Amino acid sequence: MEYTDSFIEELLTCPKKITKAPAREMKLDRGHWKNNFEVESENGEFKFSVFIRYNDTFNENFSIGLDYNPREEPGTIALIRSNGPHGSTKQWDHHGRTHTHVASAETVNNGLKPESNIEITDRYTSWNEALQFFVKRVNIQGTQVYFPPPQGNLFEETE
Repeated sequence: MEYTDSFIEELLTCPKKITKAPAREMKLDRGHWKNNFEVESENGEFKFSVFIRYNDTFNENFSIGLDYNPREEPGTIALIRSNGPHGSTKQWDHHGRTHTHVASAETVNNGLKPESNIEITDRYTSWNEALQFFVKRVNIQGTQVYFPPPQGNLFEETE
């Protein structure tokens, strides 16, 4: 199949429902807290896997991703991954800052790492914030049951 950027964006933004719930608690495995769950598009056409990982010692080292499971092809395609800083002290290097990897048609069609396109972001600073960003970005419905949003600031002004 030849992928287009518009099809990848459709995969990313189509409304999704949880079909296999995440575990109630994260599981510690070789120094990383982990959880997985499965989602599919509300129309049942597309299936995906979601993973959540964060380092036990350095919680700011995290990764939350969405993999597409195409029915017509074996394997999965990594569509998006939201990451915390992990391993660089250089200001210009994305590894030292929060960032998101997003697949493009060019990388998928050329057999390259699909999530090679990197966007530096300040939309999250922790794995919990990244999770809230992520579920909105990829349009997963009903996540409040499993991942309630963090409490707001008591001193925030309301309109």
